[in-house]
Amino acid sequence: MTTRSNAASLSYTQLLRNNRPYRKLWLSQVVSNAGDWFNTIAVLGLTLELTQSGLALSIAMLCQMLPAFFVAPIAGVIAERYDRKRVMIVADLLRSAVALGFLLVDTPDEVWLIYLFMACLSALGPFFDVTRTAALPSIVRGPELLAANALSSATWGIMLTIGSAIGGLVADQFGRSTAFELNALSFIVSALIVARIALPKASGAGQPVRFFSDFLEGLRYIRMDQPTRVYLPGKAVWGLAGGAAVMLYAVFGGQIYKAGDTGIAILYTSRGLGTIIGTLGMKLFSSSRLPQLRWGILIGLIGYGFWFIIFSFAPSLWLAAICIMLSTCGSMVTWVFSSLGLQLVVKEDFRGRVFAADTGLFTLAFALSTLSTGLLLDTIDPRVVAFFAGVVGLISAGVWFYFVRRIPLPADT
Repeated sequence: MTTRSNAASLSYTQLLRNNRPYRKLWLSQVVSNAGDWFNTIAVLGLTLELTQSGLALSIAMLCQMLPAFFVAPIAGVIAERYDRKRVMIVADLLRSAVALGFLLVDTPDEVWLIYLFMACLSALGPFFDVTRTAALPSIVRGPELLAANALSSATWGIMLTIGSAIGGLVADQFGRSTAFELNALSFIVSALIVARIALPKASGAGQPVRFFSDFLEGLRYIRMDQPTRVYLPGKAVWGLAGGAAVMLYAVFGGQIYKAGDTGIAILYTSRGLGTIIGTLGMKLFSSSRLPQLRWGILIGLIGYGFWFIIFSFAPSLWLAAICIMLSTCGSMVTWVFSSLGLQLVVKEDFRGRVFAADTGLFTLAFALSTLSTGLLLDTIDPRVVAFFAGVVGLISAGVWFYFVRRIPLPADT
């Protein structure tokens, strides 16, 4: 890809060609993300087939998200005190072993195993994700940082598109077991790639680990640093409506449009396309100026809520897919700009803990959205639930902007 933003930003091909550590980190993401979406489509389809329950789907997604909230503070400290490369490798290998557990689920009585393995994957995820995000500013700097964040999000979308599309076909044609096995393999390949990365140590590596006091110190930093408080809630604000989305993709694709795993895959694929379009388009017109990032987060949140409301009325699968694609463009602007804002304003000594808080807040908001959606789906028409999810997205955007609009930000970084 050679898309460029303004003159201060690099092309993606330049970034990958010139920055070898980032290139390898990016390749590990490519492999791991592809496996994740193979797994997600198979898990959602299996849960829906065995239970026919929106509540069961919400529990599965809750197990995928909520454990990360409790583990994130620990992961943040570990990202600052231990060898980051080793942390990511161990997390990948453990996730590979857990991913094979889904092969044991065959009957409705064994659905609890889905919840267990989803929870284990969730608990291990922050050790890789927080460590990776905290390490990114150490290997990409200056004009590379915007390009790296945009490329990482675009890659997530590309793998969502490819993984969802192929994952749905694999689940339908070869069985869900194949999808589960491919996901386990992806973690092993990711670990092998990470093992070859020359990754700088964290500034706090080797210091004594005091989880509770380190955690409290991180909270004090967040409370005292105003710019951090602008960008930290961004993902969580989106998550208040975003948790409903992943539930509704499965219900709309599998039940409303009666298209089975393929229908679920189509809606997830459109989400991936929206990610790609959003991140590529954003790189064309954005910069790393902090005030612009704040406005971009607001525009992204509004776009997400608006198009999700339109999605709730879509009469066909393909129109629904277009609405999801457009809403996801907005959510990706919010995601990238909030991450970039934090990377620019947070001090290196606190980066792991702040990104752990970022992950924790997002997963909590996402989990609450998922649980409430699952409860509503058992009693209310899915289209009504989707409509209110979009409304919640718009209201949340307004509340966030009301509280952060006057916080002073440097004009340049």
